[in-house]
Amino acid sequence: MKGWDGLVSSALLGTERRPAHFEELPEAIQEQLGEGGLLDAAALATLYRRAGRRPLRDVEPLPQVPGEDRPLPRPVAIRRLSAMLGGFQSTALGEWLRAADARGWGVPPEYLPALADHARNRAEYRPLVIAAAGRRAHWLADLNPDWRFLHAAVADSNNTDLWTHGDPIQRRSWLRDLRRTDPAAALEELREVWPTESAATRTDFLGLLTEGLSDADEEFLEATLDDRSREVRRIAATLLTRLTGSRLSRRMVERLNAHLVVTQDVLKADLPRQLNASMERDGLDSQFTEGIGKRANWFRQIVAASPLAAMELSWLQLPVEGVAPEVLQAAWTEAAIREGSAEWARELLRTGANTGTRSPAELLRLLPPDEWARAVEALRKTVDITELVGGLPVPWPTSLATMLLDQLAKVGTARDWARLASVTARAVPPDVLNHPITREPTGEEDTWRRRLVETLTFRRELYEELS
Repeated sequence: MKGWDGLVSSALLGTERRPAHFEELPEAIQEQLGEGGLLDAAALATLYRRAGRRPLRDVEPLPQVPGEDRPLPRPVAIRRLSAMLGGFQSTALGEWLRAADARGWGVPPEYLPALADHARNRAEYRPLVIAAAGRRAHWLADLNPDWRFLHAAVADSNNTDLWTHGDPIQRRSWLRDLRRTDPAAALEELREVWPTESAATRTDFLGLLTEGLSDADEEFLEATLDDRSREVRRIAATLLTRLTGSRLSRRMVERLNAHLVVTQDVLKADLPRQLNASMERDGLDSQFTEGIGKRANWFRQIVAASPLAAMELSWLQLPVEGVAPEVLQAAWTEAAIREGSAEWARELLRTGANTGTRSPAELLRLLPPDEWARAVEALRKTVDITELVGGLPVPWPTSLATMLLDQLAKVGTARDWARLASVTARAVPPDVLNHPITREPTGEEDTWRRRLVETLTFRRELYEELS
């Protein structure tokens, strides 16, 4: 601030050696100072500095935003929300928002800014905060650049201005919502603007075609394989592999049959000798993959991108020549995940197949939830159980949650179980939150057991307050 350094110098050196020059101070301070001396000027200057800016004049009030029709939950539930926003058991915040929304409760508007701040750098919370904000979402988004993600609230697909003149989030939301209601119209809109969009925008928009993907999209995706962006080409190839009858899928089957044959109950692999332009166009990557040779890596990608219908489950039992069996198993894992095949996932898990860069949990989640408990019990001797269940969607089915809580109740205080306890505490469904382990005494040394019980109790009370 102009003049402040002069006041400091006068105070340190004395006004006789360094007279104070009040005329250097801002005009507003001079007006209030009158006949005052150095200390008065310092006091006024301090307040002026703390204020940070001049008082605003002729301020227009913000436009009133439409309110919500939803009733608010009981005060005790709102206090719990406030505590979580303050940092206590904050990992349960998403669960509170989902539970409140499912029961028809609204969120007090004074908490929306804090929720928006919480979700700013946490993408998984954004849909929940958008739902909580309701009709206030767009209004809040315009108040703070950090809250622009709130523009992803459901857009009016009839409002084409959002598509032609909106910001990137509004345009993405508009196209996403149109894709859900009219896939063909969304594809046509995308086709029209495609040549003028940046590579990043093309990549983002192309991913929206995953929802409602059909044979009607093949022509556009096939042409997109020639896009100048590597990432756009990769996504287009991935989408085409999900269309079993696509031209790309047929080309992959031709390659599969050329490089993998069954002879006398033996799977014989003939690894590709080169990666030609046609293979690269169809999404095969030339980049080096650690732990696998380049020819084996090309072969793995061919198998992974081929329709499972072109292969047989019995091949998992056959000996393999020409390539390490783990390469084939990793490729089948990727294909099973891409197609969402519970049949292949079940067999891959049963035979203890190598899943490559994929987690066994990605196969496990393809099975019906009522099979998870049996599968985990069978796999626990060969797979890290925490890694296995940690990748499953929550809440878990009752059978799996009860089995793991029963196990944790028996293991005493061994620290090896702390990670599993932490995952389980957040994943069990509401009907298991009153498990007998919550009523067992815990010692001060049982840190993970005490935290497990505290979390289960906190979550149970959360649901009771919102009921």
